[in-house]
Amino acid sequence: MTEPERALEQARATAASMRAGGAYGDEEPESTALEPGPTGGVERLLEWALIEPDEREVRSTRRLGAPVTWLKRGLLRLLAQYHAQLLADQTRFNVHLLGHLRALERRVQELERIAGEDREPRE
Repeated sequence: MTEPERALEQARATAASMRAGGAYGDEEPESTALEPGPTGGVERLLEWALIEPDEREVRSTRRLGAPVTWLKRGLLRLLAQYHAQLLADQTRFNVHLLGHLRALERRVQELERIAGEDREPRE
């Protein structure tokens, strides 16, 4: 059994050895980190703000997973109204938060513009 203090170190070593053995393939995973600048940031957050789960992703990877997948999809159908309300509330929150973020960014830009004008020498 691995001690908690060494678990991360051991996991990284195992992943490195598997990667060296070709377990992960040649392609690097696509990064989901936010890049600063005009193409990243708020625009990407706007894409992520709208929650649209793909129900086709509900499946089981067990050896005899068909019954488990059937059960999960049945539960999804039974809880559809509940999940729809949760998703609507979370999406609404995300969009309002992004609106607030954009307002703050505009304020910062305006303050930076004013501060830049104050630093310029006047004749």
